[in-house]
Amino acid sequence: MFKRPRLSAQTFPVNAGIAGFLLLYAASCSGPQEPAESPPEPAEDSVAEQPAEEVIPPNSLPAVWMTRELDHPVRSIGMAGGAGSTFAVAYEGGGLQIFDFNAERITQISDHDIEALAEGRYVMLSGTPVTIFPGIDTSGDIKTWIYGGGLAEAIQYDLKGIQDGTVQGLCAAPPASDNGTLHRLAYWTDAASTVLQVGNLVERSGELEWVAAEDISVDEPITACTFTDDGPQIYYDPIAGAARLKRLGRQTLVTLTSAGDVDIMFDKGDRRRYDILDGITVIAPEAPTAVAATGDARGGGYPGGVIVLGGDIAPNDHRVVMVDPSKITLTPISVPPMGE
Repeated sequence: MFKRPRLSAQTFPVNAGIAGFLLLYAASCSGPQEPAESPPEPAEDSVAEQPAEEVIPPNSLPAVWMTRELDHPVRSIGMAGGAGSTFAVAYEGGGLQIFDFNAERITQISDHDIEALAEGRYVMLSGTPVTIFPGIDTSGDIKTWIYGGGLAEAIQYDLKGIQDGTVQGLCAAPPASDNGTLHRLAYWTDAASTVLQVGNLVERSGELEWVAAEDISVDEPITACTFTDDGPQIYYDPIAGAARLKRLGRQTLVTLTSAGDVDIMFDKGDRRRYDILDGITVIAPEAPTAVAATGDARGGGYPGGVIVLGGDIAPNDHRVVMVDPSKITLTPISVPPMGE
């Protein structure tokens, strides 16, 4: 019988996958280190520019940075803020690659076929600092991709505790309080598309496990979800993706429609559609296919956090574009602009 790889250091001799990850990680770094904040510098895999000093029209945000052309179309993006400050890209046709906030590739493309990624987090597993990205493979199973140190690619890990059924979508976020939970994670399945199954990721007996907390039933099929301080936020068609932009206690939600429209939801529930403005050398995709965000970007020079959008900026030109939300997150109070 196949035995799931364990996280405990005591199991290294019999669990080559996770054991190899932890050993390689230990060899590549001396311990948890937070990325230092530094001004953006143009890199081999990125094109960057500072926001132009001009008045930005209401209901618009500037695109200020982008990767160089990617190898494949972008299917989904998972972002980890804070000490993790990286984002993972799942490509159409298979593969996952991790980038830093300077839009530089920091891993090779892994050999995993991934349908969707959720918000990641920097955590300690068995005393080892890593960044985890929950997601769904194309078989409809929830996995976690683990990255740390100088590894060539992220390692895939099977979760315990996930209920049977083909998973259709998921969302994740750090825990609201320090209660031993590593990460919050909710999902829905093809067979129960109107039920959000909410739970927590924990480390138990040396393994990563999802522990159910509650089921939330709704009237329409779920198409996306996010977590807020009050719990899960559920979305329906035409919303295709959602992300959380939390900074200094202010909670802003970003959604992406199936047509590629970007909407911002403010504290009071006001929702406004936003245009993404091109820069001189930075071009935003007209119809983004993926969205992620963080209000705590410790790298790349984003004092107000960052929104990332994946998509094509020209035929067969696949990119991830960094968007500056400072006009929303750095204002004294959270008030949507006037007009539409």
